[in-house]
Amino acid sequence: MKYEIDKVDLDILKNLSSNAKISFTDLASKILVSPSTIHVRVKKMEDLGIIKNFTINIDYSMLGFTFTGYLGVFLDNSNIYEAVISELKLISQITVIDFTTGPFSVFCKIRSRDSESAREVLRRIQSIDGIQRTETFLSMEEILNAKNSLINSIEL
Repeated sequence: MKYEIDKVDLDILKNLSSNAKISFTDLASKILVSPSTIHVRVKKMEDLGIIKNFTINIDYSMLGFTFTGYLGVFLDNSNIYEAVISELKLISQITVIDFTTGPFSVFCKIRSRDSESAREVLRRIQSIDGIQRTETFLSMEEILNAKNSLINSIEL
């Protein structure tokens, strides 16, 4: 079910997407509504699942995770999809899992400290029952990671 947002909701989402730490009082003064309006609107959007959580963006390379790769996963057959996904979710170095169309059944983003630890992740993934084979793509440099660009493009 699609929820129709209004300008106040959109302003709240735009501000929170760029600064999840902003206080409701500061946010209210920015968009010229009361803090209680912010509280009610945010709570409603949380209850509807529009706002899933409040998060931060981490530069993993600053923490030593300099290897980023993308992994296309080919499954033996489609009826083992859920079991494979459950196993993939247990691997902490996998930061994104997408169900896809095209040649891959699943596409994953992995992060690791170096190529040696990435090989260990790949070995672990390839040992999962039901995975026929994988195809790996290395990221040489992340050019764009603008999670709030889509919300900033919405106009009412």
